[in-house]
Amino acid sequence: MEQQNIYDNREFFKEYQSLRDSLSANELIEIPQLFELIDDVKNLSILDLGCGTGKHDRKLIEMGAKKVIGIDLSHNMINEAIKNTNNRLVPKLKN
Repeated sequence: MEQQNIYDNREFFKEYQSLRDSLSANELIEIPQLFELIDDVKNLSILDLGCGTGKHDRKLIEMGAKKVIGIDLSHNMINEAIKNTNNRLVPKLKN
């Protein structure tokens, strides 16, 4: 099967994960601001295009979303999202 994108490259994904696990301006500033802008999601169904590893989806589930569907081009991202959401995310691989 032809590689879909750079995130499906094993070495790149490993380094990407390491970078995302570190404390960054994104984690300190951007993400908290994003979630301050989101209204009440209780009992809503949410579609996340480009869900990555599902980190934001997990937060939406914690905030009470009824269903979160995460779509991503990367097999690695979808597999990580599935692993980290305990089957509460409905993952979809965009072909």
